[in-house]
Amino acid sequence: MPNGDKTILVIDHDLTVSRHVKELLEFMDSPCVVTAMPSDWRERLGQRRLEAMFVGPELPDDTVDVLLSELEALDPNVPVVVMQEFAR
Repeated sequence: MPNGDKTILVIDHDLTVSRHVKELLEFMDSPCVVTAMPSDWRERLGQRRLEAMFVGPELPDDTVDVLLSELEALDPNVPVVVMQEFAR
């Protein structure tokens, strides 16, 4: 993919949650959507331009803190959506 591709990143330990969020974003005609684990998001993003990051609802606070710190070093202006689990 070219370096300028706009990408939305969905990060979670639960691949099912990531896939559902990815499907929803793609349904809404979002640009490229990539799913990743907290440990490999930079590799999965590659050279694409990060448009937004969705963070899974079950990630521990310390993991989210690390993600936000890494993202701030990459681009402090990227919007971050921290998802919350909803009651059924």
